[in-house]
Amino acid sequence: MSGRDRVYYRKSSGEIVVEKDGRELAVYPSTEALVETHIKGILAKDHRDLAQVRDIMRKYRPADRKH
Repeated sequence: MSGRDRVYYRKSSGEIVVEKDGRELAVYPSTEALVETHIKGILAKDHRDLAQVRDIMRKYRPADRKH
């Protein structure tokens, strides 16, 4: 990441914002949505094992949604 690249929490809305070169690339409603989106990208690119993806998702799922 360069000096103008960052990921931050927008307190007013609770969103996670990804910026590159000072421009918004993506806005996610939660950290879970950010992680889920990136895992789907990994799957599309690398065809990862589904069990491994589920394990990663469990680690980032908010405590109130764990089963």
